[in-house]
Amino acid sequence: MLAARLYGVKDLRIEDMPEPEPGPGEVKIRVAYAGICGTDVHEYFEAPRCTREPNPLTGATLPQTLGHEFAGAVVACGEGVERVMPGARVCVRPIRTCGVCPRCTSGLSHLCTALAAIGVTAPGGGLAQYVVVPGDSVHLLPEGVSLEQGALVEPMAVALNAVERARVRAGGSALVTGAGAVGMGALFALKAHGVHDVLMVEPSPLRRAAAERHGARVLDPGAVDVAEEVMRHTRGRGVGAAVECAGRPEALDAAIRSVAAQAPVVMVALYSGPVTVDASVLRLAELSLLGAEAYPDGVFERVIAHMAAGYCPTGGWLDHIPLHDTVSGLHDVRDGRRLKVLVDLPANGGGRPGAVPGPSC
Repeated sequence: MLAARLYGVKDLRIEDMPEPEPGPGEVKIRVAYAGICGTDVHEYFEAPRCTREPNPLTGATLPQTLGHEFAGAVVACGEGVERVMPGARVCVRPIRTCGVCPRCTSGLSHLCTALAAIGVTAPGGGLAQYVVVPGDSVHLLPEGVSLEQGALVEPMAVALNAVERARVRAGGSALVTGAGAVGMGALFALKAHGVHDVLMVEPSPLRRAAAERHGARVLDPGAVDVAEEVMRHTRGRGVGAAVECAGRPEALDAAIRSVAAQAPVVMVALYSGPVTVDASVLRLAELSLLGAEAYPDGVFERVIAHMAAGYCPTGGWLDHIPLHDTVSGLHDVRDGRRLKVLVDLPANGGGRPGAVPGPSC
């Protein structure tokens, strides 16, 4: 099978490797689509979290098959797997946890101190024709939710967790900084929660157009003072919450200056280094600065339910590329030339992406 294997910074190779086979409690998936996201960009351009030393939780080492956002069809099940059957259309919750640290034992397993993820620091990865995953990580996709949408469940779960952390009331307003995939997910999640007055800050014309097409009021930070525009729009009150998805200090500062008194600013973006904030603004307005990491139990299920209800349209913001163009896709996502990229994994025998092979168990 073909797989995209990361050997180090800017060293990604499309290689032919043996197909994995499931052991007890595991599921083998024929991958249809895998997403490229900001984490993959960080892994490729900056520093892989996986190293030559085995990961203490999973044993994973470089080279690592990338891809933690993916969906496909089950083709084989290991002994003891009863949740799914061959032929089932599924997506995968990729995070792996230790189960014994204080966070895991207190119901915060998504904040596990040894957190790992399939396609990042755990064996496997969705940028391959086949992947084997633990059976408990698989989520069934209902009729009406496509495999294309299934590959978006993971980033949409990141966005939904951030929005749920913000606790914006239905009928309220919100600011989203950054109209990448997680920013679009935040827009969709806000709408699913009854928040339709959403302002989005994005320097890329392509991404602003996509956000506007899906109902956001867009702001170009290079052309306007974001906080002034937000205050003008809200008649001086400020928005009810902000979700920071850009990963840029100036975006975080704009978010802090745009929210109402005692409102939350939720940081979900990845930052390349330390970020300075104006603590006096936080204090004087009694703001809450919150982090959002991954997604607690139950969020995947809620995202899939939102998709089934029509809250995650795919038109106008997705691009598809073949596996051999993965490096170009990483550059395009980093440089803002594309909003969201899905890699189409080739089917055996030259079939179409997403074709489901016959069951093998």
